[in-house]
Amino acid sequence: MISYVGKLIRNPSFYFFLTFFFFLGCLQKNENQYQFWTGYLSLQKAIQASTTNEVLLQALNGIANNLISKELKTNDQGNLFLTLSGSKQGLSNWKIDWYGKKDKSTDYYAEVEFIPQNWDEKEIYSVERTVSHNLQGYKPSDFFRWLNGFVLLANQHNEYYEFRNKSENLKFLCGTLACQITETSEWQLLEFTLNETTKTKFPGFYNRSGARLEKSKINVIIWDPSNPKYKLRIANHGRTLQFYLPVNPPKDLFLKPKEIRFLGDIEIKSFGITLNLHNLEYKLKADWKPNEDILQGKFVRLGKKEISGRFLYFIPTGVLDFFIPGNLDEYLSDAMTLMVTGTQGRGGNQFQASFRYDGKSQTTNFKTYAEVMRKRFSLFGSEDSQKISQDFEFYAAWEAAMMKDLK
Repeated sequence: MISYVGKLIRNPSFYFFLTFFFFLGCLQKNENQYQFWTGYLSLQKAIQASTTNEVLLQALNGIANNLISKELKTNDQGNLFLTLSGSKQGLSNWKIDWYGKKDKSTDYYAEVEFIPQNWDEKEIYSVERTVSHNLQGYKPSDFFRWLNGFVLLANQHNEYYEFRNKSENLKFLCGTLACQITETSEWQLLEFTLNETTKTKFPGFYNRSGARLEKSKINVIIWDPSNPKYKLRIANHGRTLQFYLPVNPPKDLFLKPKEIRFLGDIEIKSFGITLNLHNLEYKLKADWKPNEDILQGKFVRLGKKEISGRFLYFIPTGVLDFFIPGNLDEYLSDAMTLMVTGTQGRGGNQFQASFRYDGKSQTTNFKTYAEVMRKRFSLFGSEDSQKISQDFEFYAAWEAAMMKDLK
């Protein structure tokens, strides 16, 4: 998700919540998933190591950095674009080629195009992004089977504690963060809190991500419309991450949902500004075929937006790519319109993904569309790999624990 609002949805607290759901624990050994995550994580590291150009790295993710007009090439249509190809060299090594082409030896290929558009008198980009890769072993149906099993496990306290003591993943998390599980009449509540142990073991992660958690407040309700009685809830309270799982759910709660809804309230405090988004709703549709999983996602609505406070007009030291709009309220309102409804007749931010497999190989294709302001503003300021690297040791250790559970 692009521009300021995209950055808001992708900010570390929200990303951290979703990452927990994907990495919280593996219920059993799985060679295919081990192969997938080995390939995927090594690919991401290879891409990061292949260039020091921050504009290229952000553009690869569809982010319209203010400097892309100087750094990206122009295609035959006159649009800024970027391609990247990757070929596996063994299990965990990759050959990365910026502006490479797709051929039979390509295991990863991404193409991003920034198409200039006008919206009334405002300048925007339509961003079209396609990604394909051949990595075996992990599909949405696998994730939903895990999620369904984990919700059931959390309702069996003795089994959960036994699992927590065996899982390298959860042992790492509970040895780094303060963690506990409590039960109410409605919820099984799992909490993970950044504390002094976190600060001692991973000070960069504690300072950077912890500070951002304190600036953010997120409350997301997740449910299957065909079974709305049982919901998941993801939230935070300062540096505490909270996962609410339903009590005594049906055994097939999230086994193969045809649709999942997300309804969120989000608050961000930064640079003297408080931004509140109420009832931001997202729809994810799924089609489960014998040899293919297909997902489609898009925003449905935004109930209400509120901005208060007074922006502090200063540029943080070392931040070169930092644009401050003349009318902050108008800019953020426009960004929300682009994200939720769009202006070019194609709707707001959306994606399609297909995961096709035959038991021995898997081909995954992603296609995303977004509309963003050409000049990008973020309440979190500019991002670069040097800042992100403060979290590296924590995530590297977490990934290593996850891989032990899979292998």
